[in-house]
Amino acid sequence: MVSDTLRKRPVAGATGQQRSQSTDAGKGNKVDGDTSKKNETGSKRSLTFAIGGVLTLLGVAGYTFMRQPRIDIHGPDVPSSTATASQTTLAALESVATKRDDARKRLDGLASKKRREEAKRLGLLTSDEVDAILEAHERSWYVSTGSGAPRLRVDTNQVSSNAPIEDYLAWSPLASTQFMFGVFDGHAGYMCAEQLSTRLAPMLSESLKAVDKLIAKDGDKLIANDGDKDLAPTDVGGTALKLRREAPGIAWDRVPLALTATFVRMDHELVTDSLAEFQRTRDAATMDALLGPAVSGSCGLVAVVDTEANEVVVANTGDSRALLGVRLGDGRWKAVRLSEDQTADNANETARMTREHPNETSVIHRGRVLGGLMPTRAFGDCRYKWPLDAQRDLFPTLYERGHRYATTPPNYTTPPYVTARPVIVRHKLGPNDKFVVVATDGLYDQLSDDEVVGSLGQWYDARSAGMEDNSLTTQDENAATHLVRAALSTDRLGRRDDTVIRRLLAIPPPHSRRFRDDISVQIITLNQ
Repeated sequence: MVSDTLRKRPVAGATGQQRSQSTDAGKGNKVDGDTSKKNETGSKRSLTFAIGGVLTLLGVAGYTFMRQPRIDIHGPDVPSSTATASQTTLAALESVATKRDDARKRLDGLASKKRREEAKRLGLLTSDEVDAILEAHERSWYVSTGSGAPRLRVDTNQVSSNAPIEDYLAWSPLASTQFMFGVFDGHAGYMCAEQLSTRLAPMLSESLKAVDKLIAKDGDKLIANDGDKDLAPTDVGGTALKLRREAPGIAWDRVPLALTATFVRMDHELVTDSLAEFQRTRDAATMDALLGPAVSGSCGLVAVVDTEANEVVVANTGDSRALLGVRLGDGRWKAVRLSEDQTADNANETARMTREHPNETSVIHRGRVLGGLMPTRAFGDCRYKWPLDAQRDLFPTLYERGHRYATTPPNYTTPPYVTARPVIVRHKLGPNDKFVVVATDGLYDQLSDDEVVGSLGQWYDARSAGMEDNSLTTQDENAATHLVRAALSTDRLGRRDDTVIRRLLAIPPPHSRRFRDDISVQIITLNQ
């Protein structure tokens, strides 16, 4: 019996913003408590098969809507591991696909309780099969930061629970010493997160240029004035200007203003501009591609690392999380949060929602926005943003076309209820700040902040000492892979055992969603 080892455990020592997770139906998912696969559209979807088609069967292949998809992290010069996959790896992945297909047949159609019990009786994957899954999407590379400046090392990985995975990763150079790293955790489908992964970085570059124009006019202090007539109100520069004017006399810093303007403008394009365009054309052929990203939703977290200014600025919308790993003088490791989870468990968010919607007792119900959505800030999710008449006009058709979340929440009276405006944290990097972890909440469902940084710290220490004993601490060359392995090898009591990950990864989607979430991780090692 392994009932304890299969359960997502409450994280010991977590703050009030850390939500406890359970594998009971409905408690772990962001939208409406539904843990089944998001079957959001009946139209054509193109899938790219990688590593002989096996990755698609495992739910880790890339996907987009009605265009050629991208498989890996979005960004320049990211190495690919699929081209060098060994025959042993291919055979292991094919074996996993076969085992999961057999397991799915055993689990499909069972009632929830019986399905959970049957899942505990599934056979374990082999260690080679686990390694093949964990290594399928791992990436490591170095980023040059200019002449004489220390390099950054980047390690990334993703392991799916949904099929296909709804998380996306992205990175982009913004300047010779400034780099963007993003994680986008989709819900109610993949389409919103996919759009963010490809469109947000270019918009951030545009936003930084627009803010630089404002600096040229105003000097270092970005304070609202009436002389910015050349910035269009409908682009990201105009959004930055509007943000300044909303808070007259308040000075903005360059990167926080650019990030805030980018998040706000990006969501406006996904939710509001797409609605206006469809209402203008009423073209049914474009309905899914145009409105699908608005119906689905995504959390988004972006970290901008500047090696010249020695700072990291984090913009967060939703419940992904950024951590800083700090090496203390006595050799211990300390975790410092660079973001806060934006859910009803966050007292500041609950107070904001109550303030913005006074006299609405159901604005936070059962720990969710209007009883449905877990994060209080998100991209997309037009069911919490569109006017009611637009929902009544379009939701019946969208629902018939397979967008299952095209439904109006109860007690919907004063939209919008959800915003994509991020909360910004700015941190000056010191010599003891060693790495930044940017990850979706699937990682933090399994590990506390201290466990994440402590586990990574042990990995860094062991590799620095040249230890190669193939233990849990040293067997992975990729830091993100090590962290994912640690997360999925830890049971609800904090004990680590490889039988936990061998059993968890044997459970096929969509049933695996009852036991674990998609996990996507980026680790930026500083001063390399």
